[in-house]
Amino acid sequence: MLALAFALAALEALAILVLLRNRKRRKQALLSLRETLSLLEQRLSTRTESWRQATDILEQAEERHRITTALLNETKEYLNSIINSMPSIMIGVTPSGHVTHWNAAAELATGIREKQALGFRLHEIYPDLPVTPAMIEEAIANSEPSTQENVKVEHLNVVRYVDITVYPLHSLELTGAVIRVDDVTLRQKLDSMMLQNEKLKSLGELAAGMAHEINNPLAAILQSLQNVQRRLNPNHPGNQAAAKALGVDMYQLHNYLEARDINRFLGGMEGAGHRAAEIVRHMLEFSRSSSRQLEPTSLNVVAHASVEFMRSAIELSMPALHAKLTFEEDFDISLPLVPASGIELQQVLVNLLKNAAQAIQEAHREHPLIRISTRLVPPFAEIRVEDNGIGMNISTSRQIFDPFFTTKTVGQGTGLGLSISHFIISQRHHGRIEVTSTPGVGTTFILTLPLQQPTHAPALAGH
Repeated sequence: MLALAFALAALEALAILVLLRNRKRRKQALLSLRETLSLLEQRLSTRTESWRQATDILEQAEERHRITTALLNETKEYLNSIINSMPSIMIGVTPSGHVTHWNAAAELATGIREKQALGFRLHEIYPDLPVTPAMIEEAIANSEPSTQENVKVEHLNVVRYVDITVYPLHSLELTGAVIRVDDVTLRQKLDSMMLQNEKLKSLGELAAGMAHEINNPLAAILQSLQNVQRRLNPNHPGNQAAAKALGVDMYQLHNYLEARDINRFLGGMEGAGHRAAEIVRHMLEFSRSSSRQLEPTSLNVVAHASVEFMRSAIELSMPALHAKLTFEEDFDISLPLVPASGIELQQVLVNLLKNAAQAIQEAHREHPLIRISTRLVPPFAEIRVEDNGIGMNISTSRQIFDPFFTTKTVGQGTGLGLSISHFIISQRHHGRIEVTSTPGVGTTFILTLPLQQPTHAPALAGH
């Protein structure tokens, strides 16, 4: 516009020159023209400087906006990194339960990506999470967090225990809630194992006391039985002298005892008494808890003792199975001593053998078989417990080490035996316990123990 004004002014000046004929007027017109041109130049300079200043201010504002935007994006990325780095599941929801945030832990737990979750209702994409719309509304209305502890959650056939907290969000522009889910399965296992360990300790003390009480009359019975057998021996000089004094023929008496199977009955009583004494001895060894330190242990000896203990236990509790059951023992004689707690390993093996016997009993096998073997697989030692019982499907085999999981009827099992066994092998002995199973064929448990414990491994305290 300034250029146009300048041009118009020039045309005006030219017109004045044409109209004015005399010199004086032309001079005045030139002076007027110069003044006009000077004024226009000043205005043009002022406007140009104003535009330059305005442009600088605009550029500075744009730069500040760009820096602010970058800082906001950086802060957002930083906060997202913090939230996604947390092991807890963090889910943001609106008051109506629509998902607004879905962190990496939520993706990992559910297998659902954030883009697939945003905008959907929580119960539509995560129906296994026990958070109802009422819980979200209540937390927001009361402006107080709502917490549930040790909640059992099953997702994709995996059972976990979690703590769930619903935190209300209130701001000028946003109202909603954040749901935090913490996996406390390990804590639940440890609590359950501690409780079960205390129960086992009490039962062990009770068993030890009973074993001592049984030992005394059992020893008297066996001693008296041995005396009876010795005094019925026809070849013993003392027996012959006493019988002669009474006019009794010892050989005829012996023939009578044989004819009436009395000697066989006495032999059976002696065998049963010795088996009972062996069971008591195993009870005492099993319940003894004075030595729970890791010390050089023969796995072959522990495995054989576990088999003998269960052989007697099955004879008493499952006589029909005992009549047909075959125990196979295949021990590697090259296996060195392994740092372990023999008492705790026997606890694990007895539990596995008991489960194997129950699985075989349910399968009604014509030729029931339990096989226990050891192998040296440097730098580890391996124990296998195999059976030809009913077996397990994949879903069951994935959960058998979870606390309280059991396939037995109510009252028949606590679901803690295998979880405690897993704890003993993995945590106390720094080994592994694995299972392979085929429904209708059988099951194999594999215990893997290191030949040398790590130097930082703490010794096992007595219980």
